[in-house]
Amino acid sequence: MRTHSHTNSGAADNKIWIKLGGLFRVYSVRVWNIRDSSYKSMFSGTNIYVDDTLIGTASGSWGFHDFSLPEEKVVYGSKVTLHQPRSDYLFLLEVQVWGMSVQQHRLFN
Repeated sequence: MRTHSHTNSGAADNKIWIKLGGLFRVYSVRVWNIRDSSYKSMFSGTNIYVDDTLIGTASGSWGFHDFSLPEEKVVYGSKVTLHQPRSDYLFLLEVQVWGMSVQQHRLFN
């Protein structure tokens, strides 16, 4: 079985949201692209946001895309948004978010 997520239409401004369940300092987001070669290129140009902060834009049709933040760039958020501004479907296999809750961050800093 192949599982994947996608938007309902190929209209412009398609978005997929991932709610994190709390406020986190986000260090990295990794997105696995769909493996079907017919759809892989559709992910290119997708903007990745943590709340309202743009952390990267996908380029190319790679198997996965890493959006790692430098240590000095502190970004807090409660959701990650994948936004495809083009008129195209948004297909993906998996999204992983690495970070630390605000409570943990205060404890260790």
